[in-house]
Formats: sequence, structure tokens, C-alpha cells
Amino acid sequence: MMGAMRTSHNLSRTHAIAVTLVSAALFGFATPAVKPFIAGVEPQLAAGVLYLGMGLGLAGRYAARGFPRPGIERSELGWLALSLVCGGVAAPWLIFWGLAHGTATATSLLTNMEIVFSTLLARFWFGERYPGRLFLGVGAIVGGAVVLSGLHGGIDPIPAAAIVGACAFWGVDNNSMRKIAHADAGFVGCAKGLLSGAVNTGIAMSWGAAWPETPAILGIAAIGMVCYGASFSLYVRGLRVLGAARTSALYGVAPFAGALVGVGFLHESISLHLVLAAVLISVGVWIHLVEPHAPMGPHLVDVPDDPDNRR
Repeated sequence: MMGAMRTSHNLSRTHAIAVTLVSAALFGFATPAVKPFIAGVEPQLAAGVLYLGMGLGLAGRYAARGFPRPGIERSELGWLALSLVCGGVAAPWLIFWGLAHGTATATSLLTNMEIVFSTLLARFWFGERYPGRLFLGVGAIVGGAVVLSGLHGGIDPIPAAAIVGACAFWGVDNNSMRKIAHADAGFVGCAKGLLSGAVNTGIAMSWGAAWPETPAILGIAAIGMVCYGASFSLYVRGLRVLGAARTSALYGVAPFAGALVGVGFLHESISLHLVLAAVLISVGVWIHLVEPHAPMGPHLVDVPDDPDNRR
């Protein structure tokens, strides 16, 4: 009996790891998958459509669950607003602008800078304590970003700066989400997708952005629904078994999944500087992976490992 129980537990944990890795892969695939659709599409409009796709997908799932109570207090709405502005409006606009002017492979690898900003903000703004070795990881990731940012022709400095800026906003987003981690994940994800998507789309249209052809809009929205929306749902499922820290750490593979797609399916070239950058960033991510309390993860809700959150 004990052996059977132990096997069942191991299988459950293995399944949770697999689900989380699939979630990370879907999230990482979004960057190269959207690349073919954004030619001629204003970056802020593309970001808005992507998040609207995510929001619509999660809204359907939230409705299917019977619209459970959001579980967020009035005093916490400021943190939600900060997350929406930084992670749902500013960051997607910048990342799409950078992606439009650089390769999907370099963009994917450079998004690991999110780990750097999440770590630094958690330490110096939110007062979380981390061992010194974590900052060796920060240094390695920054070194890889420098290689990618034009010193060896990896990506031009201005697009690279836009991507790094997006990562800074996502760092604020990740830490803001920690303040409302107890809220219903479906509600937060749905609100984030619909509100930030509507804001970005509205701003882009008010600035005179041309409405692209239907296939491009549908493609971007579908990627938002699948790569962001489905990824979010799978992330929460893995989180309930593995806990927040381990689940977030597994998301360190997401940018590398995006880079592999960029090379394999978009036929982007591999160069020595790209390999060097990938090695440096890999070292930095690995250091964060082995640190159980590293403030990593996607710009998603960091839900506590609490059975009550299943409602």
C-alpha cells in the first residue's frame, strides 16, 4: 500500500512537471510564432490584439467555472493596476517593437533579462533577501544580454533597449503580482488580458494605426489565446502540485524554447555570438533554477500552493 501511494504521488508530481514544461514551452513559442504575422502591423496594435486573444480565452474558462469570487480587496487594486499598466500595456508594446526590428531568436534569449529585473526589484524594492550567488546569475544574464545587444552584431542597440525595457516592466509586474497572489488566478488573467489588450488597441488606433488584414489579426489573437491563455491555465495546474517557487523556476526554459523555434522554423542563423550569449544566459538561468526562492516566472499570477484556490 505504501509503495502504491508513493508511486501515485510520484506520478502526480511528474505530471505536474510535464504540464508546467508544456506551459513554459507554449509561452516561449509566442515570440517566434507571432513574428510572421507582425510585418506591417503597428507594434502596439499587435500587442493589444495578442492580449485580447489571451483575455477572451481566459474569460471563457472563467465563465465556465461560474464566475467565482475574485478574492481581491479594494486596498489591493493599486497593485493590480500597476500590473496591468506595466505588464499588460508598456511591456508588450516594447517587446513587439523590439521583435519587429530584430530576430525572434535574439529577442527570446534577451527576454531572460526579466529574471534580472525581477531579482533586483524583489531585493531592493520589496526587501526580499537572496544569497550572493544569485547575483552571479544576474551578472551572467547581463553579460549574455550585452553580447546580444550589438557588440557582435546580435541585435541593434535600440531594439535591444526596447526589449530590456519590456523586461524591466515585467519585473515590476511580477513583483506586483506577489502582492495579490491570493486572488483568483482566472479573474486576474482575464482582467489583465481584456483590459490591457483594449487599452493598447485603443491607443494604437487613436494614433492612426492602420487595421491590418484579417489573417494577421486572427493569427495574432489565436497565438494570444493558445500561447498565453492556455499557458496560463497549465501554469496554475502545475503550481498547485509543485508550489510557486519550483513552478516559476521551470519557466526559465521558456525563452530557450522560443529561441529554438526561431532557429528551427524561422530558419534564423546561428552565429558564434549567439552561442556565446546563450551559454552565458544559460548559466545565469541555471543559478536561478537551483535557488528555490528566486523571483522568476512569467508575467502571470504567482498563485500560492493552496487547495482553496481551486474554487
